[in-house]
Amino acid sequence: MYHNKTMKAMNKKTVLIVTPPLTSPAIPSFTGAFAAGYFLREAINAVIYDANLEFFVEHLFSTDFFKSESFYDPEKYLLARNQIDDLLLLYSAAFYSSRIRWSFLPGSVIDESQNPFFISFCHEKLDLLLKQVLPKVVILALDSETQVSGANTIIHYIKRIFPEIQTVVLQNKNHGGNNTPAADHRFSLQNPSLFLKWINTTWKRKNQDTHVEPDFSMFPLKEYLTPELILPLQTGLFKDIFSFWDFVAKLKEKYGAKGFLFEDQLSSFEILLKKKELPELFFGVHADMENLDKTYTGNEDQNLFSSGTTLIQWKSLEKKEPSKIKRLWDLSKQGIWNHVNLTDHTCSAIKNDWLRFISLNPNIAHSYENSFGNMSDGKPDLTDMDPSLRAYSGVKQLAGEPFWKFLSDPAHLLLYLKYHGKKNLFCLRADRANETLISLGSSITFHFRKPDELLPGFLDEICAMVEAGGSVDTEYVRYNLERAYLIGYAEENGIIVGNSSLKHPREEFIQRLDTITGLDFNHFVERGYTSVRPEYRALGVGARLLEGLTKRAGQYKIFSIISEDNTATHKIAKKNKTKKIAVYYSEKIGKKLGIWMPEHMIEKDWEIKL
Repeated sequence: MYHNKTMKAMNKKTVLIVTPPLTSPAIPSFTGAFAAGYFLREAINAVIYDANLEFFVEHLFSTDFFKSESFYDPEKYLLARNQIDDLLLLYSAAFYSSRIRWSFLPGSVIDESQNPFFISFCHEKLDLLLKQVLPKVVILALDSETQVSGANTIIHYIKRIFPEIQTVVLQNKNHGGNNTPAADHRFSLQNPSLFLKWINTTWKRKNQDTHVEPDFSMFPLKEYLTPELILPLQTGLFKDIFSFWDFVAKLKEKYGAKGFLFEDQLSSFEILLKKKELPELFFGVHADMENLDKTYTGNEDQNLFSSGTTLIQWKSLEKKEPSKIKRLWDLSKQGIWNHVNLTDHTCSAIKNDWLRFISLNPNIAHSYENSFGNMSDGKPDLTDMDPSLRAYSGVKQLAGEPFWKFLSDPAHLLLYLKYHGKKNLFCLRADRANETLISLGSSITFHFRKPDELLPGFLDEICAMVEAGGSVDTEYVRYNLERAYLIGYAEENGIIVGNSSLKHPREEFIQRLDTITGLDFNHFVERGYTSVRPEYRALGVGARLLEGLTKRAGQYKIFSIISEDNTATHKIAKKNKTKKIAVYYSEKIGKKLGIWMPEHMIEKDWEIKL
């Protein structure tokens, strides 16, 4: 796995650069490794050893699938992931009583009792390599906190077997607490000058420029687990925007790279908006949530999606504010996938607030990581969520789980977004047990029934759907639905995915509206109790239900009550040619409500009271 040229004339100045195993058998991230290789390559023998690739590829499974066109077939991808997991179980049986996991506990040192297979890997591969290379220094290049356990184990092994070798950790960013590897020296690429100073002092070299042009030539790029080459980049290593995009053009020309993952957090999206003419390239970026306010996405000249950005991984979450939600929604409408990273540094109250929002709005915040989640077998579940935070938990659950959960590697997610598009990926769900996929919205049927025409159990489910929506007083839900004029519901795969109704308003409510508007609502039905599952948002379910109910109103006129802060429902209403005729304040719920009607039902001589 290491470069043959560097095996010549080995001496005490030889440096071994190791990328420790990641949490999953995925494309290795090696920003730290290529940065270290660049700083060292001129006067010191630098040997690259990709332990992540060696551990998972050479010892666990074949890479053929992940480098073929079949990679883009979701059913085949799901099958491959299941086969890999089964294979890991078989290896675990061979090394009883250990369970070989996709990852290791953060910050720990892996020992024989936790994972003898990994320890045997160190003995067989790393021991042989260290004896061949005889390095003065071993640099462990980390791009993720999930590599810390592997790094600690390798450091522990080196200190026990080869105590004269210095160990250095070079990280993309600073990690604290239990996620700090126990090396002789630790440096962060956020401040490369300190790493450069250590190199100059250790080997008595002259100062170098901290701005580097990374070197990928030492890496086995063709062996990485993607059908198209995705390369990691750090904008902070370049002098300016122009030198950065010149380098990207070189990578496209020299290696045929199609996609790039920005591994440092962008302080501004200006670098993307000033991209040179590089067609067919696509990008995934890390960004701070604060930068949402620095990005104006309404102007087509500043459209991030048109610049090739398909994935943004958001970090440093703060209190959820309407302005930030609007920005996320604007980016989603462009075609960008928003991934929210909830780290253990996020305040628990803020984290729970975001999890509730994500659960209710997967069409805005499309995927997430929650670093606190752990499954019973010790495997971190980065998509774990407290049941109390889950939206619509009281209704019949959809089969499977979102397909994006199987695309745990950002390079794989980036490729799927480019190949399938955000909308199609958003609709995909995978049933791991049956190895089948469902595309939400592909076979929805719409029904409009009188309450006594509903199938057994349907009214119970519709009531549960209305209550799950959380926007109405639940006291009279069943009473009103049992006496409704008409109930509309959308169904797919035997599950109700959306519903609405035309109900007869109570007498006291009609009198109150008469007082407010001066209009007689005795010959009206009220459209209400509309609820659409979060997974079906933006698929037109609510609009179709509204349209179908309006066509079937018969001799009745229709009105609906919509909260003034419910902008999403306002948009649906306007698309269906529904107009607001009055606004009033509800003391019961403590906010303003609007009265809306289909435009063709509004009499010309009515006085509109807004």
